[in-house]
Formats: sequence, C-alpha cells, structure tokens
Amino acid sequence: MRKIIISFLISVIILILNGNAADRAYEFTPEAFREHLAVLTADSLEGREAGEVGEWKAAWYIAGVFKTIGLEPKGNSDTYFQAFEFIKKIDFGKNNYLAVNGTELELNTDFTPLLQSANAAFDFPEIVPVNYGITTEDSAWNDYAGLDVEGKAVLIKRFAPESEDTADTDSNAVDFDRYSSLTDKIITAQDHNVSGIFFYTPEGHDDTLLFLGATRVHPRDIPIIFLRRTAFEKLGIDINAPRLFSARGETELVHIPDTGYNVVAYLPGKTDTTIIIGAHYDHLGWGGPSSRYRGEQKMIHPGADDNASGTSGVLELARYFKANQNRLKHSILFITFSGEEKGVLGSSYFSHNMTVDSSKVFMMFNMDMIGRLREEEKGLGVLGVGTSEEFKKYFDTLSEPPLKMSFRESGTGPSDHTPFYNSGIPVLFFFTGVHEDYHKPDDVMEIINYDGMVKVTNTVVDITEHFDTSFNQLTFLKTKSDSTYGGPQNFSVTLGIMPDFISDVKGLRVDGVSGGRPAERAGILKGDVIIKMGDREVDDIYMYMNALKKFRKGDTTTVKVERGTDTLDLKVEFK
Repeated sequence: MRKIIISFLISVIILILNGNAADRAYEFTPEAFREHLAVLTADSLEGREAGEVGEWKAAWYIAGVFKTIGLEPKGNSDTYFQAFEFIKKIDFGKNNYLAVNGTELELNTDFTPLLQSANAAFDFPEIVPVNYGITTEDSAWNDYAGLDVEGKAVLIKRFAPESEDTADTDSNAVDFDRYSSLTDKIITAQDHNVSGIFFYTPEGHDDTLLFLGATRVHPRDIPIIFLRRTAFEKLGIDINAPRLFSARGETELVHIPDTGYNVVAYLPGKTDTTIIIGAHYDHLGWGGPSSRYRGEQKMIHPGADDNASGTSGVLELARYFKANQNRLKHSILFITFSGEEKGVLGSSYFSHNMTVDSSKVFMMFNMDMIGRLREEEKGLGVLGVGTSEEFKKYFDTLSEPPLKMSFRESGTGPSDHTPFYNSGIPVLFFFTGVHEDYHKPDDVMEIINYDGMVKVTNTVVDITEHFDTSFNQLTFLKTKSDSTYGGPQNFSVTLGIMPDFISDVKGLRVDGVSGGRPAERAGILKGDVIIKMGDREVDDIYMYMNALKKFRKGDTTTVKVERGTDTLDLKVEFK
C-alpha cells in the first residue's frame, strides 16, 4: 500500500512540474519516420499513383494515423477523404482501324492515333507528303508551297529539317525549333484545310513517340495518326521517299475519368484561424511520362523522398502539435494531397474547395522532398519567404538558424504551395533538393537521411510556433516567379501565369499571375481564360505552350481572354 501511495505522489509531482502528459513536447525520432516510409514505399502500394489501388491504400494509412492521433476528419461527409475527379488517361476504343494501300495495319504496333485526334471514320484516296509540314511567318520556308492539300490527308515528318535539307536554300538562319512541335504542325496543317494528318519519323531519329499527359487535351476535328516504321516495312514503302496512295479506317479515343483523394484532418486551436501544413503523398506508380528511368524492365517507383518524406513529416508534425494542442493559438489543418505528379491536381482542387473557411487561412506550409538533407551543401531550401512581409523580417533577423538554410522569395513552383499562393495565402515550401534518383525506381527508403528529417521537422515546428504565437494575421505579398526549382525552361519568354489544371474549359484558365511579369503588366487576371495569343488559337495548355514558343524577348502581341461574359484584347510585351 505504501508503495502505491509513493508511486501516486511521484505521478502527482510529475504532473505538477510538467503539466498534463498530453502537453509534453513530442520528440521526433528517425525510427518514427522510418516506420512511415516503410509503409508508404512498400511494393504493395505500387508507387502510389493517383487513381490506382496503391494511392487508396496510402490514403487509408494516412487517415488511420490521423484518427489514432485524435484529429478531427475534415474531408467530405465527416470523413478524412476529399474526392476530386480527373482524366486519368485517354485510351483507345474498340473502333480503331487503319488500312493503307489496302493492307490492314495493327494498332500500337504499326500505328497509333494521337491524343489530339478526332473520333472519325475516314477514306482518303490520296495522301500528300508535305515534308516537315513547316511554314514560317516570313515564308523563308514553306513545305506547302505549290501543293494542293485542301480536303486531303497529308503525310508529315516529325522533328525539323537537318543541315543537309537546308544547304541549298536561303533558310539556314531559320529557327526551326519554333515550328517543329507536333502541335505546331497540326495547327499549320489545319490552316491549310487538310482533312487528316499522318506523322512518321525520318531516319536518324528515335521512332518512339512520347504521349502528352491526359490533362485537358482538346481534340481537333480531324483524324491524326502516327505511323511507325514497322508500318512502312510491312507496306514495302521507302521511308526516304514515301508515297502512301490511300488510307481507310477509323479513330476512336476514350477519355477515362478517375477519382483522387486528398486526406484532410483538423486540430482546433484557440481560434478558428487556420494554419495549413501539407504534402503530396502520390507518386509515379510504375513510371509513366514523368519518369527519368530508361531501363527496359518495368519497375515500381517507390518515391521515398518524393514524397513519402514530406508525407511522413506531416504525420509527425500532427503528432507533435496534438501533444501541444493547449498551447496553440491558431487551428491547424493537416492535409496530404494526391495528383501532384499529374499537375498539382489535389491541391488545386482543395484551394478552390476548402473544407475550412478560406478567408481565415493564416498561412500554408508545404513539404515536398525533405528526405535528402545535405548540410554541407545548401542545407534546407525554404521557398516563399517573399510571400509575406512578416516572413521576410523573420528570416532576415534569424541570427542562429537551427540548420543551414538557403532562401527563395518566389511563392510559385512545381508543387502544392502554388495554388495557395495564387489564392493570396502566404506560403513556405520546405525542400532538401533534387538528386540523381529523382523520378527513378532508385528513390528508395534505404538512402533517406532520417536524422536530417528530424532536423527539418524541428525547424518547421520552430517556424510554425513563432508565427502561431506572434501574429494574428500576415501581410500577403506577390513575388516574382523563380524557375530555379522548376526544371529546364524551353521557352525564350514567359507570360508569368500559373495554369489551372482543374477547370474543364476550352482555352487556358489562369489560376495565378506572377508579379512584374508580362501577364500582370498586360492586365491579365486570375480567372481569365486565354483563348488566343497573336494569331494562334489556344484550346488547351499544349496549344498555349506551342503559341508561347513563337515569341522572343522584345516581341509584342495581343492576348485574347474571356473574363466572365466579356472578351478582352490585352497587349503583352515580352521584355
């Protein structure tokens, strides 16, 4: 009995000294992160691709952790899940058929309809070769000159003329890269009123055709088909002097919808003003167009750093702040997004359909790839420090940072903070840098820096607690865009917009406008739908990118936008 009383007294003393057990700081450990990654990168989740079973398994795991912690569900219908629809892929229907010169060809082996193709039956008695199908604005090169193609099908080479093709012409100075995309050649062919297009690969080039993503492809109104070299061999046609006399067949492309799931949980503070802490949990599945893997054997892309690391960070931060809930001034919304790898789909959807009062969102922190901390190099990258006046002051006066950090002001980038920035919310993006294993099967949990993850999440705690206790609101600032983390840039100029990947519109809806860039100077606003740039129609993002390639610094053009019920012509200068 005496031992029981002494034990009870010791417990009371501990409670007096330390407060309620639930208020004690939660300690981050490498083992906790390792346990999360072991689940999220398991082969059974098959790379967590949005719309696949592996994504759903990961979502249930995350929801289970949120529930165990004791967080409130904040998805749809009192669950942790917020569903959103997207076009997963564009597939081939059962009615794809092609016979050239009376010989039937095999789908995928000999021919492939392009995703921009119309669904149409056709019977072309003649196919007209038009070389590379390029016509420049100044007529220095015109592959259609002297050819009667109206109402007929044309045969077009992929890529651009080689040096030997231009040696005897006045076109050596032509920048053919501006005209070599499939989209540009399709537009040029339609400008000549053709009724069908057949592409093929000239000798000296890879015969592989990389398909566009399925996001918002606007089909043309004619059949468009890629002929592989196997078709030419089967037909006995010389690829260097092709003459396809007739083609009969049908194209059928089917848009396959699917559903992705954000996983959302809520921790109430003393006020209903909300801090959002998020990360994307989806990855590439077995690869796909975004993979950097070039091996022949199909392999799972486990995505340990990208972004099981950030997802684990969200889960551990949820545990920490739940343990310290009584000290929170602001409420915290913890959210893991899906569809980031397909174009920030989940975060874009949530930013337009928040499950908390969007007017009371205080700030948003995003963690994407925090598993490869290299303190001897740049350390932790913190992007978005220019999106709030208070952020800039805090980081400028941070005399003894907990670890080495590098900073970027821009609030935009290829991750889930961008839609929130575009909604006028201050954002910070935590990132330990790209590496050789990025978007490859080699991004595995065995080479994650778990001690580094502890340091990163402790840093996020320090920053979150500072702004939670010190401010009731933050001053949002627009920033100039920063392409440092955005991958290679293939354009001479940029308009300075963030495309909306969710809205199903004809054209390109603007989801955000960067400060100090051509779009802002021209008066383009968030919500505008770009339908034309110069003389180029814009039906979807691919036609927008193709139109953008035409411009160089110093050019001026008119961008036509739809704004509500109005159509406006806005002058853009590419400085």
